Amino acid sequence: MGTHRVDEPRPVISRKILLGLVVGVTVAAAITAMAAAPRPPAETQTVAVGAASALDPGFRRDEQLTPQQARDLAKQQAVGNRALAGIRRKLGVAYAGAWFDSTSRRLTVGVIDRSRVDEVRAMGAEPRLVEHNLLGLQGAKTRLDRFGERAPVSVVSWYVDPPTNTVVIEARKDQAAEEFITRARGVGDMVRVEWTSKVPRTFADVLGGGGFTIGDARCSVGFSATGPNGTRHVITAGHCTQEGSLVLADGQEFGRVSGGTFDADGDFGLIDITDSDARVTSFVDTRDGGPVVVTGTEPAALGASVCRSGSSSGFACGEVVTQDETVNYGNGSIVRGLSRMSVCAEPGDSGGAVVSGTQAQGVMSGGVGDCASGGTTFFQPIQEAATKLGVSVVTS
Repeated sequence: MGTHRVDEPRPVISRKILLGLVVGVTVAAAITAMAAAPRPPAETQTVAVGAASALDPGFRRDEQLTPQQARDLAKQQAVGNRALAGIRRKLGVAYAGAWFDSTSRRLTVGVIDRSRVDEVRAMGAEPRLVEHNLLGLQGAKTRLDRFGERAPVSVVSWYVDPPTNTVVIEARKDQAAEEFITRARGVGDMVRVEWTSKVPRTFADVLGGGGFTIGDARCSVGFSATGPNGTRHVITAGHCTQEGSLVLADGQEFGRVSGGTFDADGDFGLIDITDSDARVTSFVDTRDGGPVVVTGTEPAALGASVCRSGSSSGFACGEVVTQDETVNYGNGSIVRGLSRMSVCAEPGDSGGAVVSGTQAQGVMSGGVGDCASGGTTFFQPIQEAATKLGVSVVTS
C-alpha cells in the first residue's frame, strides 16, 4: 500500500502554546504547556480502542481506504492484536509467527504442525503451513547478531520474516557484503538475501538552534511518561540524547536528558521535564484531524496499520513491515530490536511517535530513503523502551 507526505509543517508558534510539542506543531504527542488551563479535545475528536475516527484521513490517503473500510480494518486488527498472545501461547513450539495479510486483510499465523491447522482457524486466524518455527528463525537471527557486530557498512540490516519463513539479510552488493553473507549462510537454509541501493540513517537533524533541540540535534517528541513517583518525562530516540544535556523548545529550557541508549540494546532516550508549566498528556497530533488519545501500548502484529507523527514530515500511515530487525547505521552503530514501517520520514523526525489505532507502538529511530523518493522508517518498540527506562507511558 502506498504512503503519502502530508503538508509542510506549520510555522513555530509561541512556546507558551506549544512547549513539549515538537517543532512546527507536528508533535508526536506529548506535552502541552499553556499559560491558561488548556481545553481537552472534544469528545468527537478522540478515538476508542478498535476505532479509527481520528485516523480516517490518514488511512484514506495513505492506504487508499474509504472511511468505512478504515474503521473495519482498525477493528479487525485490534481484535487480531489482542488474540496474538493467546494464539502464540497455545501453539507453543508449533508457532511460526503471525502477520496481517495485505490482500485478505486477515491475521495469518504460521504453523509447522498440520494437525494444528483447524485449531488456528478456530481461534479466528488463517493458518499457513511452513517449515521453520519462530524459535528456529529467532535462533538463526541470534547467531547472525553474534558475528554481525563486525558487519561491513554495506550490510544494512537483518531480521526474521515470518511471511517467507526466512531470516532476511538486506545489503548493498559489494565484496564485503558477499563475504559476510557467505559466512551467514552457515546458520542454515533459513537465510534469504535482499539487495538494496539505499543506506540507513538516523533522522536527527543538525540544525544549530531553533525549535526542539538537544544539543545540536533537532528531534521529535515521542510519548509523555511518568516515573514511579509521578515525575514527568518524555520518551524520544536515544541517538538524540546525551546525558545531562539541556533540552530547548522555542529557544527556552523545558527539560534535561536523564539517559539514552543507542547500541545493541536499542534506540531510546529519556527527558526529565523541568518546565513547571508543562503537563504530560496522552495526545498524539494528527495535524489534519483531532488528536489520537493513546489508551495503551499493545504491540501491533506484522502487517498491521501504523501511523507516525514527526516534526519534519508530519502525520502519515503505512504498515508494520518487519519486527526485531537489526540495523547497521554504520560507524559501529548496530541497533537490535527495531521494527520497520512502510512510510517515509525526514531529518528531524527522530524520536517521533508511532501509533496503531490508539495503541502506542514506538519512537522513530531512522530509515532508508526519504519522502521525496520514497522510503521506510525504523522505530524502537515502546514497551521495551519504557521498561528499560523505568517509566510508564501516559495513557487515557
